[in-house]
Amino acid sequence: MRKIVALFALVFSASAMAQTDTAAPKKPWTHSGLYSFALTQTALSNWAAGGSNSSNMTFLLKQAATLEKGKSTWFNLLEVNFGYNFQAGTDVKTDDKLEFTTRFDRQFGETDWSGSFFGNARTQMIDGYANPEDSIRISTFLSPAYATYGLGVTNKGIDGLVLYVSPITVKNTFVNDPTLAEAGSFFDPDGPNVSDLASGKMRWELGAYLDVIYAKAFNDRLEVTSKLSLFSNYLDRPQNIDVTWEGLVLIKATKWLTASLLLNLIYDHDVAVRDSNGDGVLNAPGTQFKEVLGVGLSYSFGAFKE
Repeated sequence: MRKIVALFALVFSASAMAQTDTAAPKKPWTHSGLYSFALTQTALSNWAAGGSNSSNMTFLLKQAATLEKGKSTWFNLLEVNFGYNFQAGTDVKTDDKLEFTTRFDRQFGETDWSGSFFGNARTQMIDGYANPEDSIRISTFLSPAYATYGLGVTNKGIDGLVLYVSPITVKNTFVNDPTLAEAGSFFDPDGPNVSDLASGKMRWELGAYLDVIYAKAFNDRLEVTSKLSLFSNYLDRPQNIDVTWEGLVLIKATKWLTASLLLNLIYDHDVAVRDSNGDGVLNAPGTQFKEVLGVGLSYSFGAFKE
């Protein structure tokens, strides 16, 4: 009897060890994504109320990859927004953003705080014009482009909320187009901390930076994302805070069909967006606001679905 019990215990132990050895190890990289595409089209023929044929498309992409190893986390996020309106003789973009964010965190003990290195690059993809009929562009790829990077601390103690604070952050503004650089639309080309590039100019700033991200799926139908970034330049008028906020609301009708609302607010004291003299020349800063509402196809997985 003892031999049978011993043999049973040996077989059970070997089986348990085999199951442990063959268990798939946790992958260090996790991936998540959100993709959305919407298209609207209007066709008119002998329409008494007037109007014109038009088509409009919007595209949104968020692709994230996170590496976790011990107390270290490396987060990477690529974001692409693009919208375009097609009309007879008048085509104009309605949305245009290309942005990449990376952050490396090293956890402090067993706390919710981590020491972090943060980097962000943002620009647009195609030419922009103040009005559809204009032939002179006011922006283009890498004009402007923003690079922000620094050292700080990150807190993830609240579910869905990531808070990053940095007392030492560098912000570079690039205007690669020489005509736009000399026009001074994004900073004074003759101001302090401005350097010449092979083509265009670059402004260097040093200051404090705050980045707050909130992302939450409240249920299977409603997802909300909010991102707020604040920057104060120690070297020039630190009381003028650069503000960038983006909000995204997704309401799913079906697995693939989604209504989306994208809100974007920007204030940068160095960017002229208003005509304060009435002479047609943009010479004053102001609050920039954009709203894009659409219904179309969408797909999400990973963290963007949680």
